Amino acid sequence: MHTWDRWTAEPMTAACNAGTGHDEPPPVNGCSCGFYARYTPVPRTASAATPDLVAGAVALWGRLELHAHGMRGQHARLLALALPLTAGPKRRRVQEVADALGVPAVPARGLQAEALRHGAPIPPSMRPPDLEPNKRKAPGTPDPARLHAVGDRGRRR
Repeated sequence: MHTWDRWTAEPMTAACNAGTGHDEPPPVNGCSCGFYARYTPVPRTASAATPDLVAGAVALWGRLELHAHGMRGQHARLLALALPLTAGPKRRRVQEVADALGVPAVPARGLQAEALRHGAPIPPSMRPPDLEPNKRKAPGTPDPARLHAVGDRGRRR
């Protein structure tokens, strides 16, 4: 879920903005509410081409919903921000934001160590299995016409 809420230096509590009308605090199964986090860091270049996306380390607690590759939580606290690989305007902005929030700005390879200073990760034995290992698979039944067109690509006529 994407929201325009700004992260703060203080612990934050999730609210549901999806309009599903549930009375339970986030996260709620079947809704997109809650704070999202991955168990492992994203690739170091994942946010390199965007001015707005920044990797970071967070702590989640309260109600948790565990998934194969990450989780959603009721409460979150920002622990650190990842510095972009290359020097430039984005790297300066990330450092300025980290300074303003009072959190460290670290190289991406240092996010995991920074997170471990604040708590332990969810053990793999508690994580649900990944039932969809092929993430590039198209949803639904393939369209035979599209398969044919893709299969014909590169053939000379």
